[in-house]
This record gives sequence, C-alpha cells and structure tokens, in this order.
Amino acid sequence: MPPEPASNAPRTRLVLVRHGQTDANASGRFQGQQDTPLNRVGRKQADAVAGRIAALKPAHLLSSDLARARDTAAAIAAATGLSVETDARLREIDVGRWQGLSVAEVGAAHPWFAEKLAAGEDFRRSETGETATEAGERIAGVLAEVVQRRPGETIVVVGHGLALRVGTALTLGLGFAGSYALSGLWNCSWTILEHAARWRLLTYNAVASPRSD
Repeated sequence: MPPEPASNAPRTRLVLVRHGQTDANASGRFQGQQDTPLNRVGRKQADAVAGRIAALKPAHLLSSDLARARDTAAAIAAATGLSVETDARLREIDVGRWQGLSVAEVGAAHPWFAEKLAAGEDFRRSETGETATEAGERIAGVLAEVVQRRPGETIVVVGHGLALRVGTALTLGLGFAGSYALSGLWNCSWTILEHAARWRLLTYNAVASPRSD
C-alpha cells in the first residue's frame, strides 16, 4: 500500500486505560456507576500498568471520578509525576436498578437481555439506566474535547470497560454496531488512539500482566 499523505496537523495520542479488577468484576456483577474500589489483584494490575504508561511519556492524566478508576489513575500518577484531573462524564454506563446484580440474575428477570446481546442490539439498562450508545457518546465527547484542548500531546484517559469500548468505536466512526467487532477490555488494559487528519487505532486491549493471579 502507498504511504499515507503527509499532514501538518499535530499528532495527538490518547491512551485509554480500563481500571483494575474489583470484587464485582471477579464475581460477575454489574457495577455501573457504583463507587467500588480496586481489590488486591486490581491494585497489583494498576501498579504493573503504571510503568508501561509512564514509558509513553504522557503530558496529562484524566480519569473517571469513580474510585476504581481514580485508584488506577493514582498509580499512574505516582509513576509519571502527573496530577489527576477527574471528569464524571468518563463514568461507566449507568445500569440503574441492575447495579449489584449478577449477569444470571438480570437474565432471569429479563429473558430478552441475552437475546438482545446475541443479536448485537442496543438497549436501556433497567428502566432508569443508559443505553450503550448514550454511554459511548459521553466518552467520545470527552475524547474530542481533549484533542482540541491538548493538540500534539499524549494524554492518558482512565475509565471503564463498556463505556470506553463503545466510545472508541464511535470515535473511530464505526458506530455502535462496530463496538461488537472490538473485544471486551481487560482490567488495566490500554488502547491507543491517534488523531491528526483523522483518527487511527494504534493499539487495542494490551495488558502488562496476567489478567488474574
């Protein structure tokens, strides 16, 4: 393939990091916007990923304001010397009344749940929560703002699995359907997006250590 045409636009890199493991992750329970901390494994994961992120020499560190993301960002801050800016728009999808329930419990109460997932359809989480598209649009909006505010820099964004995955798909122009082509994000994985004349996906779902111990 011929090389891409040169662009004078500054190359801005966003390093998207999912938070480390929590007890709810380990037990397969919906957290949504519940303010849960990292567990022992999650703290080890955060320490492991922090060194890898520091090697990228980021200039700014942005995080969801939920504890599991802030705890992960704190480890990265310690390794990079950066301070953490929090933004509530980076929170995980709001699952409403499903918060704290297991996948099996939600499936038993709502038989359509597994069917819609298998069909690749979007849907609202309980009566009071968000759709995946709504959560992804929040994330995509923040990423677009960051690129405008900090052109030419490497910025770390710490957030949550589903919201970051759908936000990545929307940012890349793949739409919600495209999010199903991307694997679920592992705890403390990182994804790198680059923006110059357009968005490019450079790295997806990389991990610094085993997914569990």
